[in-house]
Amino acid sequence: MKKLTLSFFFITVTFLSLSKAQVGGNQIYKDRNNTDYSTSRNLPEFININNYSATDSTLIVTVKVLMNKTADRYKLTLGLNEEAATPKIAIEHINRRINGFIKRISSMGIKDDDIFVDFISQTKIYDYNINKDSQTAVQKMDGFETKKNIIITVNKHSMIEKLISEASDFQIYDIIKVDYINNDIDKIQEDLLKEAYAVFDKKKENYFNLFKKEIMGNPTASSGFTYVFPKNQYQNYAAFESANITYGYDTRYVKKEERKSKTFYYDGTDYTGFDKVINNSDPEVGIQYIMNLSVKYDLKKNKEK
Repeated sequence: MKKLTLSFFFITVTFLSLSKAQVGGNQIYKDRNNTDYSTSRNLPEFININNYSATDSTLIVTVKVLMNKTADRYKLTLGLNEEAATPKIAIEHINRRINGFIKRISSMGIKDDDIFVDFISQTKIYDYNINKDSQTAVQKMDGFETKKNIIITVNKHSMIEKLISEASDFQIYDIIKVDYINNDIDKIQEDLLKEAYAVFDKKKENYFNLFKKEIMGNPTASSGFTYVFPKNQYQNYAAFESANITYGYDTRYVKKEERKSKTFYYDGTDYTGFDKVINNSDPEVGIQYIMNLSVKYDLKKNKEK
């Protein structure tokens, strides 16, 4: 009877947690490949947290903890290029733009040590001479192109947009990427392991209070630590409804589509299956750190009756 009551309790809690209303938003327009909506659209999504894995002689307690952490520094990479008749002229012109930009942002408090200019490439440019009389196109060399990247490190997220705005004055429009950096990864790992152990301690206590098992020897433990950067967690969708054209017999139309805008948004690691999520209400995009902890116990077998 106790087992039946306990099962009913867990089923009730699961149902209540899943019955909360949810607003889907326009993200529901995102493509979901390989989905058979005719069979799966009405199925509930069950959240499964693996608390224990036990036999009559062993117990494995697993814990998963996730921490959302804002960055301490940001590394912005900008790209630019310059075309000219000779490599020397191309380099002179691109350096003039870069030096003007660096001088501008130095007044914003950006130090020389926070800036690095990376020479990317120098390539030949080719075009064609078209001869209409002979209907021939002869390829020719038409100059040189030099490409460089400017890498800038800042401590405030608000500085990124200011730098991009100033860069446009020097015809620097290519925002290649923004890297998120935390200063003390070791300290983050240590703190996250403490959080995981606190959750584990409660799980362990609940299990042994419930089942009154006896531990034999010392437990063995393993842990895993990883992190996920924002650049890998953006999704996109295009939300619109469109009419269809039905073509009649022997009828031809020129179908011209309007440009549909895509929406991009940050979609971090799904919280499903985690025992604890730290800073889950912080709206700022940052780095997600994940700690897995697994502890195995040898148990004294129950005496056979």
